[in-house]
Amino acid sequence: MEGLTANKLDQTYTHLLTGYIGSPSFLYKVAEVVHHLKKVCPNLTYICDPVMGDNGQMYVPQDLLPIYRDTIVPLADIVTPNQYELELLTEKPVHSVEEAWAAVDWFHQRGIKTVAISSSQLGSNNNRLLALASTLVDGKRRRATIEIPLLDATFTGTGDLFAALFLAWMAKTGDICVALEKTQNTIQAVLKRTLDIATKELKNKKDKPSVGQLELRLIQSKGDIEDAAITLKAKIIS
Repeated sequence: MEGLTANKLDQTYTHLLTGYIGSPSFLYKVAEVVHHLKKVCPNLTYICDPVMGDNGQMYVPQDLLPIYRDTIVPLADIVTPNQYELELLTEKPVHSVEEAWAAVDWFHQRGIKTVAISSSQLGSNNNRLLALASTLVDGKRRRATIEIPLLDATFTGTGDLFAALFLAWMAKTGDICVALEKTQNTIQAVLKRTLDIATKELKNKKDKPSVGQLELRLIQSKGDIEDAAITLKAKIIS
């Protein structure tokens, strides 16, 4: 940042995206950077993926939570938590879609314009996840949801991919319904290709692919990232 500032290269940014951060000092530094960039780039959009845990377990130090809640999140224009991170930040359990929307409003009340819950266990059945997104700008609210088939594998990096794709499609379209739909269809295409390739690599077809074999096949999915086929439809919620 000092080098960028010294060379006046800090004044041309349009977007800043942050993801996994493992130390409090680094997180506080992020807050400084956001303050600085928003000062020199007034139209900067800050997207915060508050990566802290999943499936009921934190995998970052506990003392990062209050920093996210009180310092980082209020600086964001877009946040992309998963269901567990949503519960951590709002300090309330989320067991229904209604509770999820109430948690989303917690963010809106703190000035965050766009909230996208990358995944939740709130789908219509046990084989489907649910993603939700909401914008609140100048008193006008827009909400969307999309159901996602649950694949029989555990992937790493899907939250990172969601945040990056959602940022790209929001920047391109400004429409949360389109952004949510494009993002999740791309992720499904990437995951299915990853699982298919990993399965074919197994010597014993009765085994399950390893974590290494399930490394997301992003390069092979370039076409889907640019323009995924729409097989999953997002719904506008009135």
